[in-house]
Amino acid sequence: MKYLNINKVRYILIAVFCFFSFSDLFAQEITLEECRAMALANNKRIAIAKQDKERADLVAKAAKTNYLPKVSAEGFAYYDNAKTDMKMNMGELGDLNMKLKTSNSYLGQITVEQPIYTGGKITSASKMSKVGSEIAELSQQLTEDEVILETDKAYWLCIQALEMRKAALSYRQTIDEFLRVISNAADAGMKSKNDVMKVQVQKNQVELQLNRAENGIRISQMNLCDIIGLPLDSKISFPESFTENNFILNPNATVTSRPEYSILTKQIELKKHERQFVKSDFLPQIGFAGSYGYIHGPKLDNEPLFNTGNFSAIFSVKIPLFNWGEGSKKVKAVEREMAMAQLQRDDLSQKMNLELQQAINAYNESMLEVKLTLQALKQSEENMRMSRDQYDVGMETISNYLESQTIWQNAQAEHIVAKTKLEINKTQYLKASGNI
Repeated sequence: MKYLNINKVRYILIAVFCFFSFSDLFAQEITLEECRAMALANNKRIAIAKQDKERADLVAKAAKTNYLPKVSAEGFAYYDNAKTDMKMNMGELGDLNMKLKTSNSYLGQITVEQPIYTGGKITSASKMSKVGSEIAELSQQLTEDEVILETDKAYWLCIQALEMRKAALSYRQTIDEFLRVISNAADAGMKSKNDVMKVQVQKNQVELQLNRAENGIRISQMNLCDIIGLPLDSKISFPESFTENNFILNPNATVTSRPEYSILTKQIELKKHERQFVKSDFLPQIGFAGSYGYIHGPKLDNEPLFNTGNFSAIFSVKIPLFNWGEGSKKVKAVEREMAMAQLQRDDLSQKMNLELQQAINAYNESMLEVKLTLQALKQSEENMRMSRDQYDVGMETISNYLESQTIWQNAQAEHIVAKTKLEINKTQYLKASGNI
């Protein structure tokens, strides 16, 4: 079974394009999709997860080789230049003189071993390694989901910082224009210097906020560069800002498609195969081995004592008879582990359902917050306009007008933060429902 996410495949292809683009261009524009692609391609945790997946695949392939016969070869050679003279008394036949040479003695053997029945050990081991490979793939998917969530947070915080700077610049433009008007009026004797100082204090506050916004942009972009694998001092820009959100929650979303849930389900399956694996140690074992060997031995009067080959076959059967209940106890121990895995899945399932509901609530609250802050922003704009009109005709104090500007600026900031939270909460919902 393959847990392939088409979106993530697309991200990888985009990452290849981005790699070459960033190597040649200055202040490259980068979209959210490109950030995700580069994060998936460059993140060290994902690289580790991929290595673990490849390791698990190799273990699974190695387990399948146990079905096949094992072939081995061994040999032995001996050489020296010693010669031994032997004399034997043959009675009436007289003495028999012989010469024994041990040089150039060697032997070789090829052996083939084939298990016939192992109590299901080979089959269960193969199934366990296959499940292990699937768990490694799910773990990689989980890591990718976490990296995407981390990337989305960093990206939208960059957008938030840029929007904060835009709002601060707009506010500075408004306060600069008002400062110019009030300064001219003061020079003409129509306004007091105290009014000018009040506006100047407000302008200083705006400059401080603008400086904070610039710092926020720099830090948030460095954080994003770190996540997507770019140098921290890379120059990046963003072609998009907040757009109208038409995302609709799935009322039938469940947690069963989350990789965490699937991992625990696979661990239960793994314990089922492990039970058979342990049980196989206490079942009959049947095997076959065949070998062919050749030996060339010492020479007696220049005639080899051994110079022949031979074939042998062994058919073995091992039947456990009595082990004081060791087998049943080990099997029951694995069954307890399987029950523990089921309880862990049930417990985590409840926690994931709670997390999903919290994500739904957070997204709905963010939607409402965006709507309410937008209304507050429009109201503050109208309030500031009316306050300016009344100030111009002498029916409003300068303090009240400056306060209306502050309310307008705060409403802008709250609306920007609300839109940022909405985008992040959308990704958190997708992760909580297993659809990221």
